[in-house]
Amino acid sequence: MNKLFAFTLTFLMATLMALPAHAQLFKPDDDPNPRKVRRELQREERDLLQKIKQKPEREARKEAKRLRKDGFTVFPGSLPIEKQLQQIWMRRYMTNDDGSARYIFADGNGVGKTQTAAEMQAMEAAKLQLAGQISNEVNQIIEAKIANDQLTRETGNSLTKFVAGSKNYIIQQLAFVKPGFKIYRNVGKQDMEVAVILYYNVEEALIAAQAALEARIRADLEDEADVLIEELNNLFRPENQ
Repeated sequence: MNKLFAFTLTFLMATLMALPAHAQLFKPDDDPNPRKVRRELQREERDLLQKIKQKPEREARKEAKRLRKDGFTVFPGSLPIEKQLQQIWMRRYMTNDDGSARYIFADGNGVGKTQTAAEMQAMEAAKLQLAGQISNEVNQIIEAKIANDQLTRETGNSLTKFVAGSKNYIIQQLAFVKPGFKIYRNVGKQDMEVAVILYYNVEEALIAAQAALEARIRADLEDEADVLIEELNNLFRPENQ
């Protein structure tokens, strides 16, 4: 499954590098008609979106063919492999207003005697990876606050220590995350392998992280937790991010 995830990342980087740089629409002596500018921008955006859409479709078909050759198939009632891959890859292009990625992604696979056992193992592996990425997001926020003198180094270090030990708390907040990609294949005579890819909205991930960290701080510090939790709440206030 890691091979599939690595292929996904490599493909996306190659696609973005292959896209043409944004050309200057008008020279200084062109007519700066606002409607003309708007129409040109809309046309260029449509063309770009079409190119972005076409490449995932082609590459998804190619990757789906390889996965089927390796024995993977979808569960009854699920979308075909290529459609699931397209949805994952298209979400990788989605950004927030500030240009940051809208989603984070994680993959996992598991092998078991039953579908339930294999899927549970795959999901736990993916959630652990997702929790690690969420922790990294929080650590980046902490470091940015320290760099901007919005948080003292001492408080930042205290929060960072709690982040490092909060993966299990974060995983508990991810209890209802569903895979955006799920396939399986039979392994040997009795076992089944399940592979999944999860995606999670970054803003929702930070909300989950805040709840997880508050639970961890209260569990460890009890009556002394309020001061650090206040710093935690300040850290996640929208105006401070």
